Amino acid sequence: MYPTGHFLLAAVPLTVYTVVRWRHLPSGPMVLLLLVATQLPDVIDKPLAWTFAILPSGRMLAHSLVISLPVLTVVVLLAAHRSYGRYAVVFSAGYLSHIAGDFYPIMRLGTDYYFFPNLFWPLLSANPDRTLSFAAHSPDSLLSLAVTLIVFGLAVSYSLVTVYQRYE
Repeated sequence: MYPTGHFLLAAVPLTVYTVVRWRHLPSGPMVLLLLVATQLPDVIDKPLAWTFAILPSGRMLAHSLVISLPVLTVVVLLAAHRSYGRYAVVFSAGYLSHIAGDFYPIMRLGTDYYFFPNLFWPLLSANPDRTLSFAAHSPDSLLSLAVTLIVFGLAVSYSLVTVYQRYE
C-alpha cells in the first residue's frame, strides 16, 4: 500500500468518528499524529532493509505484531498516565492500521501469503523482499506521486492552520 492509502485508511474512520461523536473535525495535532503514525512502520523498516541492508525485508521489525503490540501497549499506558491517552490511542490505531493495510491479503490467502511470517517475526523466520530498493517500489506515474503530495500537503496544512488558530 502506498503512503496515501495508509493515511486515508486511518484518517477517514477517525474523521467520521470525531464528527459523529463530538460534531467537529479532528484537531490539527491529532491529524498530524495520525499522519506520522501511519507512516512510521515504513519509515523504520524500509531504510533498514533497502538502504542499509540490516533487515531482509521492509515489512519486518516495525511491521511485526510481536514487536509492535508490546511497544504500543507501553506507549498507551505511559501516555494515559500523563493524561495523553486519547493521543496514544489514535497513534496506536494509526500504526496498527498501517500493518493491517500491508497484511490484508492474509484474510484471503491465510498463511499462504508470502509475507505472513513477517507479521510474527521473530517467532517465525521472515521472508525477504523480492526487490530491495525504493526505485522498485516508486509510484507508477506522476499522478500517483501528485495525489500523495496533495493529500499529505492538505493534512499538514490543516494541522498547522488549526494549531495556529488555537494559539492566535
